[in-house]
Amino acid sequence: MSGSHACLFFVAAAFAACCASEPGIASATQGAIFAQQWCAECHAVTAGQQSPNPKAPAFSAIANEPSATDYGLHVFLKSTHETMPNFRISPDAIDDLVDYIRSLKTQP
Repeated sequence: MSGSHACLFFVAAAFAACCASEPGIASATQGAIFAQQWCAECHAVTAGQQSPNPKAPAFSAIANEPSATDYGLHVFLKSTHETMPNFRISPDAIDDLVDYIRSLKTQP
């Protein structure tokens, strides 16, 4: 590999690594897809919906809770809960779900 190609390769690799780790639109979009597939049976996963299960809060309501910080949502999604199905969510999917839920927060 020539010097200019090696430099271009490392710049591209650094850019990809940087962008992959930052939350953003793509991550929130993936979180919305995951929520629709795995959570929508009980929760309202898009703004303006009512939850199919009245005991399951809407994601928009969760987003507006004071405890819905990045940290709080990560801890919640890594924990088991008596009222929810017990399935493991991958760390990447948790990141995506957190980004999606946080995107539903209404501005004060």
